[in-house]
Amino acid sequence: MGPHRHEEQEEPEQSRTIDRGLLFVFLLVVLFVLGAGGAGVYGLVARFHTDEPEVAWGPVSPEEVDLADPPEEPIVDPLAEMRPRYRPGPYVQIVGLLPSGMSQMRRLGAVGGRTIDNPWIVAGAELHTGSPPAAASGPGLTLTGNTRQPLSLIAGAPAQLPLRASPGPGDEGAVQGLLIEFEGYPGYFFLPAAVETELGRIQVAGVDDAELVFGIDSAELPGGIPAPTDKEMQAVMRVAAVDLQGRVSPWQRRELRVMPLGTGDVEVALSMSESTDLDLYVTSPSGTVIYYGNTRAGGGHLDLDANAGCGGNMGVNNEHIFWPRGAAPAGQYFVRVSNYSSCIGGRPVDYRITVRNCGETAVFSGRFTGSGDSRNCNVDPGTQQQWCQQVVAFDVTPCTP
Repeated sequence: MGPHRHEEQEEPEQSRTIDRGLLFVFLLVVLFVLGAGGAGVYGLVARFHTDEPEVAWGPVSPEEVDLADPPEEPIVDPLAEMRPRYRPGPYVQIVGLLPSGMSQMRRLGAVGGRTIDNPWIVAGAELHTGSPPAAASGPGLTLTGNTRQPLSLIAGAPAQLPLRASPGPGDEGAVQGLLIEFEGYPGYFFLPAAVETELGRIQVAGVDDAELVFGIDSAELPGGIPAPTDKEMQAVMRVAAVDLQGRVSPWQRRELRVMPLGTGDVEVALSMSESTDLDLYVTSPSGTVIYYGNTRAGGGHLDLDANAGCGGNMGVNNEHIFWPRGAAPAGQYFVRVSNYSSCIGGRPVDYRITVRNCGETAVFSGRFTGSGDSRNCNVDPGTQQQWCQQVVAFDVTPCTP
């Protein structure tokens, strides 16, 4: 009997232990539910509470992220430092500013890893290796202007070749560009029919009259041999038009002569579209004026005077003033051009001024009409633009070696 009574006495004790365990679990559940409910209530209240923004916890899906546009990169003007140095006159236009001179316009096409030793530059064109294609039954091309004598140019200054391109037969006869070759020099150039360049927009097709802009960095013969400094360098360029089908017009030849002129830290060159008597004036920082009546002063030198009195040096169509390396004084220079005498019956004549300043090149253009005037243009003529124009005032600082 004893053992059974002992078991009867332990059974209530075990039940009480189980009941306390269940009660403890129940209390935990209640506390959890109350806590979760409180958090939910707090969340609801927080959602309607406008003083503080709702905070999102945990990862956010990509579609929930408002990706704002990245900040725009500031536009950098590559000419910002150069532009203030050149202040054009009221009757001229800026053709182009080249921080690295004409060499900045040099573009190579697919050269297959090889270099092409060609000093010539055609604005807007690519230089390709090999020989250009032969002529076929393609578009038409005519060189205009005075073709009876060689086209003169100055090393480092852009020259213009006037021409007229016309479409070939068929739907694909439209001119897609020009091919240019300089005889004896490797490679050839392809110039699109219309292209934006550092010297403005060049359009060689689709208009009645157009012009090809080209030049040479330094007077070099084929093979990179420097040309003699005491005589003209002769060269020949060949030009052809090519249509959309790849057909090439007959090639046109144009004889060239590169004038033997002095070089230096500062050079000012005048070129004109007609053989007439325009004159170049440059005033140095000291106030000295260099022109045909005072060809050497203050270290500067006028070494080319074109079409003087409509009789001397006719057909050259260029004038040039330079300061040798290390001889150009720092300060402000003024460039003017005068219409001394019309050799073309008063017809309009376009001119360009090229300033080379410590490696920079700046090009400006203007126009004269009328018979001209023989007065000296030693000072700014103001509004008397028919006989003299102030082209540009520019600043020179000592050139670094």
